[in-house]
Amino acid sequence: SMAVSCRMKRNGLGIFAVAGKDFKSETRTRFGITALGLFVVTAVSLVVFAVADEPLRKPVAAALVWVIMFYTAMTGLGRAFISEEERGTSLFLRLNARPLDVYLGKLLVNTTLALAANVAATVLILLFIPSVVVGNWGTLVATVVVGSIGLAAVLSIVSAIVAKAGTRNPVLPVLSFPLLVPLVMPGVKALLLAFAGFTIVEAKGDLVLMLSYSGLIIIASIYVFEVVWED
Repeated sequence: SMAVSCRMKRNGLGIFAVAGKDFKSETRTRFGITALGLFVVTAVSLVVFAVADEPLRKPVAAALVWVIMFYTAMTGLGRAFISEEERGTSLFLRLNARPLDVYLGKLLVNTTLALAANVAATVLILLFIPSVVVGNWGTLVATVVVGSIGLAAVLSIVSAIVAKAGTRNPVLPVLSFPLLVPLVMPGVKALLLAFAGFTIVEAKGDLVLMLSYSGLIIIASIYVFEVVWED
């Protein structure tokens, strides 16, 4: 097994192996995916019932979408490393993959889940709240994609820290919120610009800020994660 471990660590294929393991686990148990889907449906349903036939102003709509995206991420992305500690599989990962491969594999899974959930939430809101009209689809798509990457980046490293500390999910929002504020603030504005009809070029300031911050989080996480994971 040590020989296999060494080969895996040398060949650099561990990223997709880690991601594939997580995807298979989610497909088999369906716990995380089910929780994610139920939260999205419940949150959107509550908003739809509360709004009824009242017109929803664009700033309120942008804020509501981000609230749903934020708490969906907390619900579905927080178990990335906590579940490994609970199942006792973290030792297997430490022996068979480099820390960078583990982090990037988890980040890939979380980004996929966040993107799927956020797209579903946005589509449902647009379908069931007629007053929410998209002025520019390109800006909307860019905001949701970049926002999903940022949410996944923050939740991946925070869940690793929480798992290592031996705490559980209730601590996750408390630790994540300060790191997500610089992402959410331009994210709400970018979404508002999308509803208002501004193009990607016109909204590039907020989009670049979101993307830059997400990149910084990922770069910092790569260095921090090795210390957290191997300690």
